Amino acid sequence: MADDKKVRVWDLPVRLFHWTLVVLLVVSYFTGKAGGGWMKFHFWSGYTILTLLLFRIAWGFVGSTTARFSHFVKGPGAWFDYLKSFVIGRKTYDVGHNPVGGIMVVALIFAVLAQAVAGLFSADTDMGTVNGPLANTIPDKWVDRLTAFHEFWVNVIIALAALHILAAITYLVLKRQNLIGAMFTGRKPLEHVAEAGKPAPTLTFAPGGLAISLLIAAAAIVYFCVR
Repeated sequence: MADDKKVRVWDLPVRLFHWTLVVLLVVSYFTGKAGGGWMKFHFWSGYTILTLLLFRIAWGFVGSTTARFSHFVKGPGAWFDYLKSFVIGRKTYDVGHNPVGGIMVVALIFAVLAQAVAGLFSADTDMGTVNGPLANTIPDKWVDRLTAFHEFWVNVIIALAALHILAAITYLVLKRQNLIGAMFTGRKPLEHVAEAGKPAPTLTFAPGGLAISLLIAAAAIVYFCVR
C-alpha cells in the first residue's frame, strides 16, 4: 500500500537480515585478522552468519513477495534488457531487486555461505591450532584445502560487497534512487515502482511468526552441526 506516495516493498525480516549480516561480516573479518582470543568471537560470528543464511534461503521460498527468489532471480535475457535500459536512460520500475541486483544478491548469499561452511572445517596452526568445529571429521588434506579456500575466499566476498555498494551509489547518483535508505525503511517512492497513473503492484507479506520459526529452525541446525 502507498503511504505519502511511498510503497512498502521490503519486510522486516529481510531488512534485519541485511544489516545484521553486514555487521557480522565486519566482525568476522577483523576478529579473524586479530586472531588469538578474538577467535572465539570469530567462531560465534560465523555460526550466526550461517544461521542467518539458512534462514534467508528458506525465506527466499516461503517469505514475502519481494523476498522470494522467484520474484527477483531472472535469466540472462532480463539482465541484458535491464542493462540496456540503464545505459540508454530508459526508466525502469523495480518493486524489489532489479534483475541484475537479484543475481548479485544470490551471488553474495552463496559466496558467504561457502565461506562459512569452509570455516567449519578449517584449521590454523599458526594461531595455536585453532580448529573449526568439524575439522576433525575430514582428512587432513581436505582441512588444508578448505583452510586455504577460507583464507582466499574472503577476498572474493570483499570484491562482491564492493561491487554491491558501488551499484547502490551509482543508483543514487545517476537515477536518484536511494536503495540504501529503502533497505532501512522498507519503502520506495511510488514513482520508482509503478508508472505514472498506475497503482502500486500488489505484494504479499509473510507473517513475522513464520520468520521467527524459520530462524529458530536454522539456529537449531547450526547448533547440532557444530556442538
